[in-house]
Amino acid sequence: MAIQDFVHKLEEGGWAKWIRLFLLIVTVAYVVNLWMFRDSGFKGLSDEKAIEQAQISREIARGNGFSTQVIRPAALSQFEAHKGRFPLEKTPDTYHAPLHPAINSLALRLTRDSWKMTQKDVVYTSDKAIAGVALVFFFLAVAVNFFTARRLFDGKLAIMVVCFLLVCQTLWDFSLTGLPQMLMLFLFSVAAYCLVRAIEAHTLGERTFLWNGAAAVAFGLLALAHALTIFLFAGALLFMVIFLRPRGRDAAIMLAIFALIYTPWMVRNYQVCGNPLGLGWYSGLAGVIGSESAVMRSMSFVEQVKEAGPEIFGEKLRGQVIRQFGEIYQLLGALVLAPVFFVALLHLFKRPETSLFRWCLLSMWLFGIVGIAVVGLGSRVYTGSDALDPNNLHILFAPLMVSYGLAFVLVLWSRLELNVKLIRFAFIGVLYFVSAMPFLSQVIELHQQPKGRVQWPPYVAPFIAILGEWTIEREIIASDMPWAVAWYADRKSLWLPMTLNDFISLNDYNRLGGQIIGMYLTPITGHRGFINEVVKGEYKEWAPFIMRQVNIKDFPLRAVTALPVENECVFYADRDRWSNRED
Repeated sequence: MAIQDFVHKLEEGGWAKWIRLFLLIVTVAYVVNLWMFRDSGFKGLSDEKAIEQAQISREIARGNGFSTQVIRPAALSQFEAHKGRFPLEKTPDTYHAPLHPAINSLALRLTRDSWKMTQKDVVYTSDKAIAGVALVFFFLAVAVNFFTARRLFDGKLAIMVVCFLLVCQTLWDFSLTGLPQMLMLFLFSVAAYCLVRAIEAHTLGERTFLWNGAAAVAFGLLALAHALTIFLFAGALLFMVIFLRPRGRDAAIMLAIFALIYTPWMVRNYQVCGNPLGLGWYSGLAGVIGSESAVMRSMSFVEQVKEAGPEIFGEKLRGQVIRQFGEIYQLLGALVLAPVFFVALLHLFKRPETSLFRWCLLSMWLFGIVGIAVVGLGSRVYTGSDALDPNNLHILFAPLMVSYGLAFVLVLWSRLELNVKLIRFAFIGVLYFVSAMPFLSQVIELHQQPKGRVQWPPYVAPFIAILGEWTIEREIIASDMPWAVAWYADRKSLWLPMTLNDFISLNDYNRLGGQIIGMYLTPITGHRGFINEVVKGEYKEWAPFIMRQVNIKDFPLRAVTALPVENECVFYADRDRWSNRED
């Protein structure tokens, strides 16, 4: 009898859910081990903006405040116009949002002894620390979405949603890029949970402003993680005004709390560079007066803006909206049930809060489309598809859209009256398999011999770090990948200006307050289209340097050496800094 009771507890009793939870945790831990500690797994941070935020985190950990070692020519113009000079010692960053670097700085303090990278290191220890933080927020976001789905639907569906999220390769990939998307996913999930509770309280005739206030706090922090999410907050406000009564009360409370959280950051930006929006919002000029890199590398982009008409900006918006709809499946994480959400809008769910919240979700998503269109999805050359774009806000909606899509599909299935468990399990298994195919493929690859151990192209961290050994702290290195020079070599790095004259002016008149002693060129420019982007494109004035066919006798940087891999990188310097001899 005791044995029968034991078996019953294992299969259906109180132990069953704990055994399933234990197995789930063990499986996730195994996958994390594959990614982080196998040679075929994590190869270092892969996105330029993630790397740039990482070096900001290190400056915060050093006690230098929200400062950067990356010098954008556009930021230089802002500083000179507002301050009259460029602050080289502690250069304030005006491009990135502050929350993600601030949180990562806490993790970097734990790896302080490993900040200096050497050629013996294959993967930078601090890269792993930042990826580890992202993984923590990924799992926290999954947990929050479990509670949201359980409140909207039921516990069984919530568990199924969790499993869909854990086999979503896009979420794992985002965690390992070092981008703030997993922090954003967590904060957005918290905001969504609070909104669900507010809607639930409204349907019961209870007070709603406490939950809406908590949602506003989450949205405020979300905006400090990525300013583009302000559009999502605007969508939530519109929903509140339309659906909750008395109209405008809760929206006003939310707006006041949000402003209280976000306004100090705008004040800081105004004090630093004279613009409360900083430099980041100028990314919206990408596709209007050139690529984003062209905007940030320009020292006269303000004059170019005046020449761009509104019709060009309108063309960009239309093109970006069409692009998002065309790639929506990938942008939502390639989860097969996420797009079903839009069909589920036609279904009337039994719970009033479940029916109402889908319109809130839709409102935020539509505003998100507009926000992404304004700034634009970039060109992902080395980090994969547009799904991993730093401006991808669609991925934040994937968990909740999967919840609605799964609920709707299960309702339709129940109407078929196929009461055979095996067929039902097979159907659900197919849904999981389709969504998990990229994940399963990656897990198989992680068990095989590594194809490479670094993020090449374009990054070979150990050989970027050597630039730090050839230079001293106040010396500046110009580069087409200044974020990597700042992070791995720990040196001030100027993003290669648009024109050669700008470079000469910065160097000869000491406008940076430090000497430009080198120029590091990599596959960022070397792998570009020869005619389109080098000879006739935004790097045309640097084409001789990129192709290594320049006469450097009349150039300030007269020494040159090729660098790995396979001499695809080149370093121009003021003198021979790499030979074993004294100058």
